[in-house]
Parts: sequence; C-alpha cells; structure tokens
Amino acid sequence: MTSIAKQIGTNWFTVVMGVGIMGGLAYTSPMAFPYHAQLGVTAFIIGTLLLLVALTLWTSRWVMHTQDALHDFFDPTRALFYGALAMAVNVIGNDFFLVGTHILPFELALHLSQGLWIAGVLVSLFSVIVIPYLMFTQHEIAPEDALGSWLIPVVPPIVAAADGANLLPFWGNKALDMGMTAFDLMMFGMTFFLFIMVSALFYMRLMYHRVVPGHLAPSVWIEIGPIGMAMGTLATIPLTAHAFLPTFIPGLRAIGLVAATALWGTGVWWSIISTLYSLMHLSKRGQGIPYSLGWWSYVFPLGSFTAGTYALYHLTDFKLFFIASFIQLLVLAGCFVVVSLGTLKGIADGTLLAWRPQHHRRVGEVKTSQV
Repeated sequence: MTSIAKQIGTNWFTVVMGVGIMGGLAYTSPMAFPYHAQLGVTAFIIGTLLLLVALTLWTSRWVMHTQDALHDFFDPTRALFYGALAMAVNVIGNDFFLVGTHILPFELALHLSQGLWIAGVLVSLFSVIVIPYLMFTQHEIAPEDALGSWLIPVVPPIVAAADGANLLPFWGNKALDMGMTAFDLMMFGMTFFLFIMVSALFYMRLMYHRVVPGHLAPSVWIEIGPIGMAMGTLATIPLTAHAFLPTFIPGLRAIGLVAATALWGTGVWWSIISTLYSLMHLSKRGQGIPYSLGWWSYVFPLGSFTAGTYALYHLTDFKLFFIASFIQLLVLAGCFVVVSLGTLKGIADGTLLAWRPQHHRRVGEVKTSQV
C-alpha cells in the first residue's frame, strides 16, 4: 500500500476524467444505440470507484510521503496535473447529475452532484491560481517548452462552468440561481481568456521550435478540451436559465448559437491538425508514440468536444450536430478502448504502476543497465 501510494500523483486523475466523461456521453447520446444506457451507467460506476480509490491513494501519499507530494509543486510537469484532480471531481459530479439522477433517488444524486461541483470549483480555483503563479516565479521554463499540457491547470474553471450550467435551475431560489449563473460566466471568462493566451504560446512553439516529440504528441489534443467546454457553457445556459432570466434568453441563445458554432469550427480544425500530428509520429518520419498515461489526452479532450457538440445540437436542433455528435462518440469510444487497454496492461506488467516485488526489481535492473 505504501509503495503504491508513493507512485500516485495527480496525473492518475486523468484516468478518472476519461472514464467519467465516457459514462456521461454514452448515457446521454442524442442518437440512441443498443445498450448505451447500460454502458453509461457502467462507466459512471467505474469512474466513481476510480475517483474514490485515486483520492484515497493520493491522500495517503500526502500522509506517508509528504516530501514527495510537496515536490510535485516545484516540478514543471507534475504540478500541471493539479488541474486533472479538479476536473476529475467535476466530471464525476456531473455524472451524478446526468446519470445518477436516473438510477438513484433524484434528490440524493442532485445533492451529491452539487457537493462535488462545489468541491471541484474550490480545487479548480486553487489550480488556476497557484500553478500559474509557480510557473511564473519558481519553474525554469523556456519558450520552446510550451505544450498543450500547459492548459491543464487553467482549464478546470471552464469545466466547472460547463458542468455547473446543468445545475443552474436547482439551487433553491431565483436569487441564488441568478447568482450561480453570474458565477458560472465568471469562471467561463477566467479560463477562456487564459486558454487564448496559452494557446498563442503553444501555437508559437509549434511554428518556431522543434517538432513536439513522439511521447508528448497526445498533448496536442488537449487544445480541443476547453473549446468543447466553452461550447457547452454557452449552449447550455440559454436552456437552463430560462425560468429565472426570461428577459435575457433570446440574447443568450443568439450568443450561444453564434459563438458555440464558431468554436465548433475551430475544434474541427484542431482535431484535424492533432490527427495529422499523431499520424506523422506513427509514420517513418516520426518517433512513434510510446504508451503512457498521457494517452488519456486522446480521451478527455475529445470527450469535452463531443459534449460541446451535444450541447450545440440541443440548442439548435440542427441535424449536422446530431450526426457529428454520434461520429465523434464513435471515434471517442475507439480511443477509449485502446487507451483503457493500454492502462490495464501497464498496471498489470508494472510499467505504469509497480505493485509487485518483481516490478521493483525490473525497474532497478533497467536503471542499472542505463548506468
């Protein structure tokens, strides 16, 4: 238990994010298909259990290996994944609303969703403030180090905003519902403009510096995550705020239609670029893409973009987005299966998580051979 806990950093919450968003998307697919509800419920249950296990092991690491946990804040790579912790909590909280309210007593599932959303917001604000501050003041970073993964600590508020948009009518009274809407839009703005700034740095790095190496190629996909969550926020608020903001709904609907559709076009473009980038590394010109937990960047960002397409379809009722959402779900399901099997294999053979004595011996042999 102690040796396993020592290895559980916040990067493991990317697994929870991927499983969680797959559950919500399968359950709520606009185009029904056989067993979609059962698949959604299964992924929701597994995602919830994974969150509990990951939180337990991560907390144990803070208790038993405090110095290692503290050191994460000063590692330019590991620090980024505090955003994954925040997003994992928000995604499972959203699943309690999307799926849990249909299989549990409604009030219980709703309160669990609201509680997890509040917890997710708090961790999101921690991530978006503390990690960029450390990057500004403590981490040694060069312009050519910019990656899509720089978005991980700044994305959580917009994930919370998109998930929170579903909960807007359920806070108890009109004044609180309106206050939550304003807070949701504040979190949207906080991430959206940070997303633009970080994306500009990453675009610049892609233009002027070396090709992103193969083992980091999955991180190129992270860009479409906040695009999808922005679409979800803008397209969902007009549908959930009509009871307490009736005067503003026509304007909000128009803004949602124009902005979310424009963002969808950007997401399609970036998806094509990301696909070409991955194919380049899988060709003779590239370096290959060795398996790591980074492969979950093929799941959650695409899941976020798919969720945004769902929201855009519900807002517009356009058949284009109905068909696109199902195609995206199919692609996501394929990525999910491949990445999940890779994670299970990596855990079983000890390459991702050394949980048996022979795993530790193998790691020691590799280190010895490299000396």
